[in-house]
Amino acid sequence: MNKLTKFSLLSVSLLVVSGGAIAANIPAIMTAYPTIDPTLVELITTIPSLFIILTVPFSHIFAKKIGYKLSVQLGIGIVLGAGIIPVFAQSFWFLFFSRILFGIGIGLFNPLLFSLAGKMYQGKELSSVIGFQSAFEGIGGMIITFTVGQLLIMNWRSSFLAYLLALPVLLLFTWFVPDVALEKEENKSKTVNQTITPSTYGYIALLIIVVTIYMSVTVKITSLLLEKGFGNATDGSNLIALVGLGAMTAGASFGSIVTITKKWTLPLSFIVLSFSMFMIAYSQNLVSISFAVLLCGFSFRTFIPYLFNEVNQDSNGNSEKSTSLLLIGFNIGAAFAPISISLLGNILPSKENTDIFMAEGMIMMLLAFCTVISTITKKQKNNGGK
Repeated sequence: MNKLTKFSLLSVSLLVVSGGAIAANIPAIMTAYPTIDPTLVELITTIPSLFIILTVPFSHIFAKKIGYKLSVQLGIGIVLGAGIIPVFAQSFWFLFFSRILFGIGIGLFNPLLFSLAGKMYQGKELSSVIGFQSAFEGIGGMIITFTVGQLLIMNWRSSFLAYLLALPVLLLFTWFVPDVALEKEENKSKTVNQTITPSTYGYIALLIIVVTIYMSVTVKITSLLLEKGFGNATDGSNLIALVGLGAMTAGASFGSIVTITKKWTLPLSFIVLSFSMFMIAYSQNLVSISFAVLLCGFSFRTFIPYLFNEVNQDSNGNSEKSTSLLLIGFNIGAAFAPISISLLGNILPSKENTDIFMAEGMIMMLLAFCTVISTITKKQKNNGGK
């Protein structure tokens, strides 16, 4: 596969985490619709996640009916149309419905990107592509969020034009990504046991916990800076961008990382994430907390592609179902993160943000210990079977 094909496939990942990019619009939209409940207005940033969760399980069923390429094209088309509807829609309810459609579009194509990568690439190259998919998600989120911010200078409706990025993505995918034949897989699926392995369910549980902890940086970092007295809202926004930079670095180098660390990738990423949480909690200046959030993004985006790479290297025909379950777990963790973090804060004796990050550091250290034990046990079992 040539480089243009690979880039065109990866470009679709630019749209995956763009749902929350319009969060800065919320105050202006509340002003524009004073009779609408503020909670409903805030929902336009999170409602796409709910409909991604609801759509993902049906994505592969749909793709088997009309084809993988056409399904991805349809999903991108829905994201493009739904993304720019608010530019023209005067009714709040039409705007709200467009955000539901937006989530459906992403839910339709997101699982298929891993399937297409698995059909087009193998082994180390597949690991590299899955790592780059993770990096492109972070890049896309940053590009669209930055563009929204610039367009907001005009007005909040114009900021939704940032989703026009989906147009070149659709054209690149249409022109350069081949339509993968399904015959082989369909024949194989008739003879293969489609049971999901216990390890996949373990991965889903880990995913929900780790995504929640990772999201606490986005949710709580500005409050932490104000609590500690060495930063403001602008510094908080810059730190969130640094998380994205760490994430992009990890995604781009994932193929090399997993080649070196192999089965130790998971515990190592947890140890680094734990260290970053402790460092955020104890930081007394912007330099140390900047380094900590870089590490946070790096470790998280080493963990995420590792899970997707593991299930897509599966030769038992379970990769599509496992990928869908992981994506559901990811979106559940992201969608309910503010509630989960709030519950954790209520359990702790102190209500300070510092204590939340310390508690999360301890949780990650415990998970690291558990995964080390699990890795050693698996190694011994495999060696015993030889």
